[in-house]
Amino acid sequence: MPILVSTDLIDRARSGDPARTEALLEAVWPQAYRLARAIVLDSRSAEDVAQEACVDAFRTIRSLRSSDAFGTWFYRIVVREASKHKKAAMRSSLLDAEIAYEPDFATHVDLWRALNTLPVEQRTAVVLYYFERLRTREIAAILRVPDATVRFRLMRARGRLKHMLAPLEISAHAKDDKRYAI
Repeated sequence: MPILVSTDLIDRARSGDPARTEALLEAVWPQAYRLARAIVLDSRSAEDVAQEACVDAFRTIRSLRSSDAFGTWFYRIVVREASKHKKAAMRSSLLDAEIAYEPDFATHVDLWRALNTLPVEQRTAVVLYYFERLRTREIAAILRVPDATVRFRLMRARGRLKHMLAPLEISAHAKDDKRYAI
């Protein structure tokens, strides 16, 4: 979902009005947190990431060239902070990064666990596309990659997710289909 805030508020924040900048950041905080949470997959870390993104936005809002570019600019900051956090977490916990996910067919595998198995670039593209409902060209601008790269990441992510979530489809239909009865 694109960031929807008044261009007047953005313009006043860009002019250096601290109260308007704080009001702007309060307005976009829920989207920053939601995006950060979807990327880092931890609520406490997401709060830290969103807070760092807002601090960075507060410090650099004057560098924003156009109010129309605010959404892309702000999403880029959140994604960058989330990526920094993920990299730091991976460095501090190499063991967790090396453990491969093996689906357990006896338990229910949820979407977030499946998303966690994707490389951060694919997960970010999926979150921006499906959860934030951005178009691929908007995602490309946020991530500073070609539109084709975003589409490729989405294609790869869909393939991996489909493979990982396929057992859930079978178990969901197994109750209604006698062929799967034990």
